[in-house]
Amino acid sequence: MVTVSANPLQAEDFYHTGIVVPDLEAAKVRMGELAGYRWTKTLVNEVPVRIGDEDRTLEMRYVYSLDAPRIELVQEVPGTLWEATPRLATHHLGYFCDDLAATSKLLEEAGFEREVCAVIDGVAPSIFAFHVSPDGVRIEIVDRTRIPDLAVYLRERTPE
Repeated sequence: MVTVSANPLQAEDFYHTGIVVPDLEAAKVRMGELAGYRWTKTLVNEVPVRIGDEDRTLEMRYVYSLDAPRIELVQEVPGTLWEATPRLATHHLGYFCDDLAATSKLLEEAGFEREVCAVIDGVAPSIFAFHVSPDGVRIEIVDRTRIPDLAVYLRERTPE
């Protein structure tokens, strides 16, 4: 088990700002034309998640910007926390962590309610977890072992 510092999150582990959009392809074009962003291929995954006490499998569609500061655009999934909200673009701040369960617990102790997490082989949280503060700041924590080298991860997903 990895020791977690007194702070649940480390500033240097911040790696993206997540934005949920109603039309992923249109948002990619718009942000590309506006700010010159280039994107990974559209990633599509079936993800088993726990939302509250309900287990579901969701199809997640998303891209990461190849340019910093990193943006993650996520196709909305109606009826979940991944629902686009008019005039409210920023959805979450994404951080890597070394011990997902311990970091999730520390966030809960700091008043950040766990909204959703991935469930793999009955283990929750797995891969990622989303927490929200009483004032609405949403944090995504991601197990660093899933993306040990962000530059390689992005390069492997760059369109040819």
